[in-house]
Amino acid sequence: MGTARMGTDPARSVVNEWGRSHDVRNLFVIDGSVFVTAGAVNPTCTIQGLALHIADRIQKNLGNLFD
Repeated sequence: MGTARMGTDPARSVVNEWGRSHDVRNLFVIDGSVFVTAGAVNPTCTIQGLALHIADRIQKNLGNLFD
């Protein structure tokens, strides 16, 4: 966890709030590496929820995602 941090500042994070890479436009990282820190419990449910959320956002914005 924390190897591809999620955030709005490209200097301090690898992906944005959608899991989209700041450097590579068609690369999405949707796993535990986007977490800033590790939690105290198993993160599987959180990763699944995050994956579903990001996939839904990608689907809804597919028309203008790669402008």
